[in-house]
Amino acid sequence: MSQSVNLYQIDAVEFRKFSANQEAYDFKFDDTNSAVFDQNYEGLNFLLETYFAGEFPESLEEVFYPTEFVGEEIEFDALDFEDPEDFPESTATYFLKPEVISHANKILESLDADDVLRLYDADSFNKNDIYPTVWHTNESPDQAFNKRHLAEGFDLLKKTLADADSKGNYILYFIG
Repeated sequence: MSQSVNLYQIDAVEFRKFSANQEAYDFKFDDTNSAVFDQNYEGLNFLLETYFAGEFPESLEEVFYPTEFVGEEIEFDALDFEDPEDFPESTATYFLKPEVISHANKILESLDADDVLRLYDADSFNKNDIYPTVWHTNESPDQAFNKRHLAEGFDLLKKTLADADSKGNYILYFIG
């Protein structure tokens, strides 16, 4: 059971190079351009959706489920699900434009982490099948899937968007 989301910052010049030839692009992942959310990204999305109570801002929705991409998506309607060996590999890399990042950053900057995190309810997360459905209330430093784990992710998300916004960067998504 492992799902991580890596938000990779890239400036406009490098984004154009990547867009022109994504197969040959050489990524240089490090702490200055890469933020890894280890099994808490869906939890952050659910927590923020709960906070906004049905009025989830479009730019924040785009942060969690980007729609723009470079490459080619898999056309699921054209697949024969009886023959998984014939499944093509997606070359789509999803991204956020600087304008979306800026708008989402402004929203996140306006939020108080304590107000958002106050809405954490492990039972609600598990009942709603929020990945990885093992949320709990044990806040020990050696435990994940709790309010502390979400607080760390929320802080990382705010820092990542603020940094990308200040530099006018794009953000590429890598899910593993």
